[in-house]
This record gives sequence, structure tokens and C-alpha cells, in this order.
Amino acid sequence: MTSMESLAARFIEARRTHTLIDSLPEELKPVSPADGYLVQRLTIAGLGGGAGYKIGAKSPTDEPQCAPLPASKVFGAANGVHRADYARTGLELEIAFSFATDIDRTFAERTDDILDAIDTMSVVVEVVDSRFKAWPQVDKLAQLADLQNNGALVTGDTVRYDRRFDFVAPEVRFYSGEQEIFSGRASNPAGDPRRLIVWLVGRALQGGQTIPARSMLTTGSYTGMYFPEGPGRVRGAIEGIGSIEFDLT
Repeated sequence: MTSMESLAARFIEARRTHTLIDSLPEELKPVSPADGYLVQRLTIAGLGGGAGYKIGAKSPTDEPQCAPLPASKVFGAANGVHRADYARTGLELEIAFSFATDIDRTFAERTDDILDAIDTMSVVVEVVDSRFKAWPQVDKLAQLADLQNNGALVTGDTVRYDRRFDFVAPEVRFYSGEQEIFSGRASNPAGDPRRLIVWLVGRALQGGQTIPARSMLTTGSYTGMYFPEGPGRVRGAIEGIGSIEFDLT
């Protein structure tokens, strides 16, 4: 077993047993983004496959990063979120996109059609979690390998994609119980999040990969990350798309 296979095995075990990793020996630490993405692929295969990707960038000009979303951890709001399933429950309100058809090599020569191929946009909440006890004081490449700190993706209202929607500054509301997390015009660190979709497709096609139809492609927080202190009702809305509401127990 290679070092990156061993690291993926640790992540899989940590998820299944809800235990945290204290630290990594030097030989298991990723030393490049390529290592991190390799561990992602090994991890998602060991977890039973993916149902989409999370994509993000720290600024409108920064290089994006991505991570696959475990299929078992992409679910509708009616399921609710159980805190005991996660070491942490950071909450982020986001917009996710999906395609109606597989995005495969037939798009390689027509990348200008990518945005027109988007079929839906959804209000979603990402549950941010980590397999590391010291998080967030964890090496960035290790976090990349750890599916970029993804715990789950909770899906809410979905509508047809509208390219005229104000993705740069939408009106957003987000609450946990009686606590207002955010209300007002919001922004995404990446700028227009659709640039992340174009980047992801380009990366996938270069690697000979297909993005299956209906994969959920979530594109970063409009509200920052919030850690609720206890159980409650989580409510979010993005004007022009819809809302999401679920119990955090």
C-alpha cells in the first residue's frame, strides 16, 4: 500500500467510526496538489462513490480547488442533520448547479457551451467538517486531501437555471434557530461562482473524466461559516431561487 493509499484509508476509517486523526506522520503528508487529488479519488471510491463536487476559490482571480462529494452525504433537507454524525457542524449557505446531461469529451471542443448546458440551480447548505482533531490548524494540502473539509451537502429548493440571475450579489437570509447568521446582499469569495463550474469542467475533461448528469456542483459560501451551539431549525433563502429548511438535532 502506498502512502497516499494509507492516508485515504485513514480518512475512510475516520468517517466510518466518527473518530479524529491526531496528526499525520511525515510519510503520509501530501506534498503536492496532485497528491491531495489522488487521495480524494481513493477516498471517494472507498466511500462508495460520489454525487457531485464542491468547488471554491479564495478570490475572483485565485485558482479554484475542488473535492468530490460522497453520495451518502448528499441528501434532501427533509432528512435533517444529526450532529452526532459529525465532529463539527459548520454551516454554509451556497448555490449548487447541475447539468441535465453527462458532461463528457463531446464538450472538449465547445467549452463556450458549458454555461448554457447548466439545467438547474439549487439552494444548499454545506456541512463543513474535518477528520483532523487540530482543524483548522491543519496543512492546506491535508485539508484538500480530506475532501476539502466536506461533511455533507443538504439540498433545498431547485429551479431552472437563469443566466440573468445576480450571482455576484444575491439577496440572502440565513438563520439557525433564532440566531440571524446573515441577511442582505451577499457575495461569494470566488466572484461569479459560475466561473468555478467552467474551471471544473475543464479540469475534468483534461483528465478524461465525465461529470454525470444531475451531479450537484456546489460553489462556495455566500454567508461565511457558522457553528451553531446546539440543536435548532436551520433556515436559509436566496431570493430568486428559493429556500431551505431542516432540523439540526
